[in-house]
Amino acid sequence: MLSVAEIIAYIDDLYPQSLAEPWDNVGLQIGSPSSPCRTVITCLTVTEAAVQYAVEASADLIISHHPLVFTPLKKVTTDDPVGRVIHNLIAHRIGLFVGHTNIDRAEGGLNDWLAESLSLLDVGVLDPEAETSGYGRIGRLPTKMPLMSLAEYVAEALHIQGVRLVGRKDKLVQAVAVVSGSGSHLWTAALEQGADVLITGDVKYHTAVDILNTPLALIDAGHFGTEAIFPSRMAELLAEEARRRQWSLRVIAYEEEADPMVSV
Repeated sequence: MLSVAEIIAYIDDLYPQSLAEPWDNVGLQIGSPSSPCRTVITCLTVTEAAVQYAVEASADLIISHHPLVFTPLKKVTTDDPVGRVIHNLIAHRIGLFVGHTNIDRAEGGLNDWLAESLSLLDVGVLDPEAETSGYGRIGRLPTKMPLMSLAEYVAEALHIQGVRLVGRKDKLVQAVAVVSGSGSHLWTAALEQGADVLITGDVKYHTAVDILNTPLALIDAGHFGTEAIFPSRMAELLAEEARRRQWSLRVIAYEEEADPMVSV
């Protein structure tokens, strides 16, 4: 029978854990590598709702982007959300595997998925210190379009309610840099590589002020908005590999997550 270790080995081949930042916490966080695996759930964040979904699906393993255990835990009790999640995972014998900054940086990872979702052409790595693996991607739209039109396109392509802009709405843009999650720290790299606009999330006020005084425009599509593609794309990859290797494996993307930041 297929084991958790075999699934992890496949993911590690694509997105080596060695690419993760030193401060990150990736890999198997709950469970045993030798456990059998018949059903996998993919999700962005391991919430109590995601775990309940996995329980109802009789899942053996959850693959998430955001780590559940990120900082050292002093206790694991049901008095706090993380403790309850850990308790439920162990009680139902569900393992948890995390791929975070390694999947952000790796070739064919989350930033490539983001660029593909926006139909960018001639895509390369944004991070100037990287080659095939690194944060962010830069490419170009098939044709120039006003910043406002691009913002509407981004919202539609990523299935989000709305975005925030820095720059003139009528500014024509074509060279586009993207960084999933919190990527505004790479705005200078985007500017130096000739991007007309940077699309990312979690942009701070003072960063927006700094960008406003440059030729670069910015679209803040949110942390969730730029990463919500993770469950479906990871599920597609794993399901395709299961078919190729003739694994008896059911793969389900948990797509009921929502942005905790709500505009009113």
